[in-house]
Amino acid sequence: MLVDPWWKAEACAADVLKQQNITKLPIDPFQIADAKQIMHQENSSLDAGVSGCLMRVGDHFGIMYSTRFQNNGFRRFTVGHELGHYFLEGHPEYLFKDGCTVHTSTTGFLSDDRYEQEADAFAASLLMPKPLFREAAANAGNGLNAVIAMATLCEMSLTSTAIRYARLIAEPVAVVLSMNRKVLFSIMSPTLRAQRNLSWLKKGAGVPPSTLTFQFAGDSTNIQNAQTASGYTTLDDWFDGPDTEISEEVIGLGEYGRTLTVLRAESLPDPETVMERSDGRMDDDAESLLPSQRFFQKSRY
Repeated sequence: MLVDPWWKAEACAADVLKQQNITKLPIDPFQIADAKQIMHQENSSLDAGVSGCLMRVGDHFGIMYSTRFQNNGFRRFTVGHELGHYFLEGHPEYLFKDGCTVHTSTTGFLSDDRYEQEADAFAASLLMPKPLFREAAANAGNGLNAVIAMATLCEMSLTSTAIRYARLIAEPVAVVLSMNRKVLFSIMSPTLRAQRNLSWLKKGAGVPPSTLTFQFAGDSTNIQNAQTASGYTTLDDWFDGPDTEISEEVIGLGEYGRTLTVLRAESLPDPETVMERSDGRMDDDAESLLPSQRFFQKSRY
């Protein structure tokens, strides 16, 4: 049985929140850093592609985060990510071995590195803790509107909130992040992932030309101006699955140059009746994993 790679980060983040007696949203990562006497400040000289860094001198730690994106959610998530490197078991020992004093990070669920993935998961779990997030999301509406509402409540970016939403929501939902009509990653909710006849939308794959997202991304002003669009598509359009109608909502992410798509189905066929793929093959366990879960398979340790 495959183990959810987030379990370690979830447990560690929950323990930190308990120790700090934090029980309400939004969670302030700067407050947590202050409580551990970890210095934190912006840095405009970090290299492109670097979100932040954790520094260690003896037993003293500090966090720098990039000013490249003037986005409060980006800054908060980056600080949460670096706190993950501080709190997660084994991270300081690994990152600061052989006399290293600075570790740079790329946040945002795009890294294939185990430690970066764990720190991203920690940041999401710390700043959008499962019980508080689920309780609030129950009254936040559906689809993209729910993601926007939860991002506002948690003071997080749309991307990180959408990922958390898809992981925790009970409804059949998928979130796709794309750039230049190429998939950066896709996340399915547990309910949608149970439909094992769906093909996985892999990183680097082209956005299906028949979709609203493809059309939307053809006009760069839609992305730069953070425009939104909504319509309907089918599971077959996106995942080579049943011809089941689903809603498709898309929003441009401005200066990031990316597009966020939220796909949502009102109902799905019984997964027990659709286990076999259209080509007669059965999906193996790895095919139904998230990109980060594939990295965390036991064989990779």
